Amino acid sequence: MDNFIEKIGQELHKPLPGKNAQIKMAPVAHLNRFSMDASNARKGGVLLLLSYQKSELHVTLIKRVEDGGAHSGQISFPGGKSEDFDTDIVGTAKRETFEEVGIAPEKVEILGSLSSLYIPVSNYLVFPAVGFIADKPKFVADPKEVDEILNIPLEYFLSGKYIKTEKISARNYIIDAPCYQINGYTIWGATAMIMSEFVEIVRHLDSINLLN
Repeated sequence: MDNFIEKIGQELHKPLPGKNAQIKMAPVAHLNRFSMDASNARKGGVLLLLSYQKSELHVTLIKRVEDGGAHSGQISFPGGKSEDFDTDIVGTAKRETFEEVGIAPEKVEILGSLSSLYIPVSNYLVFPAVGFIADKPKFVADPKEVDEILNIPLEYFLSGKYIKTEKISARNYIIDAPCYQINGYTIWGATAMIMSEFVEIVRHLDSINLLN
């Protein structure tokens, strides 16, 4: 594991920015999620997977198939519902990542976790893990769940120039939402909010490095 990845792991074990970072990419119409009772929510695990591709650090996302579900066709992290046979919520994230994009659990080094986030539309309390794969990833999409696998340079999220506000059609309504507009893909909602927290952590790490 290289030095930068190791330092990301160290930062993830410190107090997290949490809601203050998530809210920066939250649709205004959904801000009440932070005060909702999630005690009866289903639990889900997702994986923010990092890998080096051509010496540049990338984040793996998926475009879900159009299946009429709550998150049909959206860009998300690999992940899904926690099952009784999972060892823990991180195990859920790793298992779902294997099922959806073909990365074996033993290949993923877990660096830490981000803050949980409640998703009202599907009644899920999502727990994001952050992982790193040292080997060159060999992705295999599950055609039943994944329309496309996206590997996006982390720098695109860090730069800030891809952040926009768009009118987004969500089920039966249209909302104004902050989003990442990257290569024709719109990354918004819970995925953008989770990414926002991770970006803040990495930016903080970069600022420390500049001072040392």
